[in-house]
Amino acid sequence: MWKRLLLIRGAELLMFAVLAAIPVAVQNSYALGLLTLLAIYGILLIGLDVTVGYLGQVNLAQAAFLGLGAYTAALCVTKLGSLMLVATLAAIVVCTILGALLALPSLRLEGPQFALATLSFTALTVIVLNELEWLTGGAQGLSLTRPPILGHALTAREFYWLCVALLALVWVAMRNLLASQWGRAFEALRDSPIATDAMGVGTYRHKVAAFALGSALGGLAGALYAFNFQYLQPQAFTYELTVILLLGVVLGGRKSLWGAFVGASLVALLPNLLSNRLLFEVISAAGFALALFAGIRGLFRKTLGPFQAIAPIVATGVLVFGGLLVSNTEDWRKAIFSLMLFSVVVGLPEGLMGFASKFLSRLFRIPEAPRPAPSPLDRALPARSVGKGGPMLELRDLKRYFGGVKAVDGVTTTVRAGEIHGLIGPNGSGKSTLVNVVSGLYTPTAGEMLLHGHPLPRGSLYKTAQDGVARTFQNLQLFTGMTAIENVMVALNGVYKRSRSLPLVLLGLGRVEEKRAEADALALLEFVGLGDQARTPAKDLTYGAQRFLEIARAIARKPEVLILDEPAAGLSHPDMHRQMELIERVHQRGVTILIIEHHMDVISELCDTVTVLDGGKLIAEGSPDEVKRHPKVVEAYLGEVDVGEKPAAPAAR
Repeated sequence: MWKRLLLIRGAELLMFAVLAAIPVAVQNSYALGLLTLLAIYGILLIGLDVTVGYLGQVNLAQAAFLGLGAYTAALCVTKLGSLMLVATLAAIVVCTILGALLALPSLRLEGPQFALATLSFTALTVIVLNELEWLTGGAQGLSLTRPPILGHALTAREFYWLCVALLALVWVAMRNLLASQWGRAFEALRDSPIATDAMGVGTYRHKVAAFALGSALGGLAGALYAFNFQYLQPQAFTYELTVILLLGVVLGGRKSLWGAFVGASLVALLPNLLSNRLLFEVISAAGFALALFAGIRGLFRKTLGPFQAIAPIVATGVLVFGGLLVSNTEDWRKAIFSLMLFSVVVGLPEGLMGFASKFLSRLFRIPEAPRPAPSPLDRALPARSVGKGGPMLELRDLKRYFGGVKAVDGVTTTVRAGEIHGLIGPNGSGKSTLVNVVSGLYTPTAGEMLLHGHPLPRGSLYKTAQDGVARTFQNLQLFTGMTAIENVMVALNGVYKRSRSLPLVLLGLGRVEEKRAEADALALLEFVGLGDQARTPAKDLTYGAQRFLEIARAIARKPEVLILDEPAAGLSHPDMHRQMELIERVHQRGVTILIIEHHMDVISELCDTVTVLDGGKLIAEGSPDEVKRHPKVVEAYLGEVDVGEKPAAPAAR
């Protein structure tokens, strides 16, 4: 533990100590200006990484928020005579509000559409700042004087120390955030928004909060930018800066505070790199040599595909030879930025710090963070005392149509408390559609759904999960970029109280809850037999282990009704028996279960009641033995049976 703490936290302390000491040793005002810009861009890129790294969205609006924060602070100083603190807070508030307003419609879009929406916002911001000449000075620019603090006018060195101190505060606050339930939620919704909602974590509100937080940091950086340069022009916040910022995040490494710092160093130094032709050629040649070595090595070891190996070599080669041909590299800066971005995205998707962190972990043998002792099972999954036989989940004339296709057509059934209720039928009979409607993934066309006699939310996975219905999926919906224990921690219900407040989390006041959440998640992993794989990334688990993990994540919700959608699909025979035992143990904790399954031996052994669908309609209901011998069930599975033939049990598939 101490070795890990010393190496990781010690490196952070050393970095900030070096940054704080540099002005004492270096008296060059130009170098001090670059370092000040590095600290400002560090704050800016930490905010950008929230949306690019954690949400997985290409945000092209961060340059706009830098400009809006800068102009807000400048106008507060020049028009209102505000103090530096007041002007900075105003910039943060304005950018937070504008970020939330932009996020509300934009985050309903995905991929290129979202990128275009944020790019349009950047273009519009520059136009507005240009056209409002009476307020911003337009293309002529806006001059300001850096306001004093407590009557003291800050020197360039003192202002640099202020920027470094604010960078350190942002660093600590974001470290607290990203290690909390908020950070896990950000990462989870990037991997699977559907599963995030199904686990009771509101995807949309977390996306908006993340974007607004990144925008707020853009506003803070903008205020510092204005006080640093003391002169603003709209053209400083155009598309070109947007590309440089994106390049900084990707090259430095996404989902990493260190990556944001490395990226900020690149952003601050890149304009000077282009003005020094010799330095540009040296770095381009080094990049080409690295790409060539990594590409050839990856091809021989078969760790890289041909495109991933060759494309960065070609792109960096163009940088080297193109730099020799053009007369002025600064005239080609947009093409250079594009080639650099392409090379990094294809050849080094984890960024420099993603690669460096793995290398340094192996080099220094940094141990994993110690795990707490597992919680008692009664705390992680309390046993419920339910009166067996009473109605738990009631469906009344439930319908779901897709145009002219009646996927669910007037189904009426009751899932009774304390039972395992099976749902079977041939392929295309409407089973998965029915549970998708019940769980909130689809909105019903007509009919009623009642839980304990109260209507279930319609068309909302999040609200349905909050009401006590948890589910697994026919096609696995794990958070593949997270470990097994993190998958379960995302879904935990009743643990996070203080951590719901974003300000409290930023201040680091949710750590006690984090320890309890980790212990509860570990108890549930041991319950499903994955305790020894808690730190294993979900994508590296065997298929059977992934199925068990999805169940562990679902029961972390402490549900009243657990829906299992074909949980045994694709499992080996031993894993299937282990899973049947697990489902029985979950049931013994008082959880009512609705299970879809094609394996009739699973249904026969586990279920108290079985409902059979065919063509979206209910055709039979009763005990497993009664259902297997029902003529309509036999006909649905095997076709019409000739008179005199003895009906056989339906096949498993």
